[in-house]
Amino acid sequence: MDSPKTILKTVKAANRILIPLHLRPDGDMVGSALACYHFLKSLRKTVVLISADPVDKTFSFLPGEKRIKIKDPAKMDLAKFDLIILLDNGDPFRYSKAGRVDLPPQLLLINIDHHDSNREFGDLNYVNENAAAAAEILLDLFQAWKVNITPDMANCLLTAIYTDTIGFMTKKTSAETLTKAAYLIKRGANREKIVENAFQNWSPKTPRIWSVLLNNMKTRKSIAYSQISYKDLKKTGCTSEELSSARGFAASELLLPINNIKAAAIFTEENPKQIRVSMRSKGRFSVENVAKIMGGGGHANSAAFNYAGNLKDAVLKTLKHLTK
Repeated sequence: MDSPKTILKTVKAANRILIPLHLRPDGDMVGSALACYHFLKSLRKTVVLISADPVDKTFSFLPGEKRIKIKDPAKMDLAKFDLIILLDNGDPFRYSKAGRVDLPPQLLLINIDHHDSNREFGDLNYVNENAAAAAEILLDLFQAWKVNITPDMANCLLTAIYTDTIGFMTKKTSAETLTKAAYLIKRGANREKIVENAFQNWSPKTPRIWSVLLNNMKTRKSIAYSQISYKDLKKTGCTSEELSSARGFAASELLLPINNIKAAAIFTEENPKQIRVSMRSKGRFSVENVAKIMGGGGHANSAAFNYAGNLKDAVLKTLKHLTK
């Protein structure tokens, strides 16, 4: 891991900086990217925020969210930039639908992350797999650099930490995580607003998804699982954004809390034979390894993957691995 001093020196030497969000950006990704954006703007840098996938409207309350442009980095002229900062990326190309991006030789890459799978692929790396969120690590760097944490930055960082720990419930949530959350509140983060927007801001159509998932819920051993077909999904009238947040909540708050359940899986057929599998778990039960086997990734208590094929096959194959 490179020193904060070396990383700051590289940041200060750059003029045009690119921050790409990873695919299907979550709260940690959006919050960390925006906090970094506000810091870089205070250094008077030219900063470009881009995302290959749309950003969930859940995070529209965050200061600077409108600065995020929906564009795949693989379709950009990257030679215009001096530096690319990857936050919350477990692998080097998770931010493009192209699967791989050819970076110009002069473009330096700073890798700031907390995924166990991260192999320090950047020119400079600051990776701590014990951190509960990438925002925790970014805050460590800010404090090492003696950065003045503004209320805007505090709101972005606390949103990132709060959402990635699912309300401070994941295994990696530590005393240090809670201490940092308290510090961010002292620096101006609006805890009530963050909680409301993160997990209490559903559209009126969202319960239709939950209704189908609860009706289809089954258990096998210590696993609770449910599914929604493309046909049933269309009947709900929900958008892809509404689906994304609704299924994560269903897994962690509707299925996982059931007595004696150690892991939950939600299977959603987003398009015919295009299935997204979202998994959550408790304690030492890791769903990350199952996601990796199936071509995805994530964390021990929160992971996901895409499956191309029949919905029934996706369920059977996933349960085979989970029940092991």
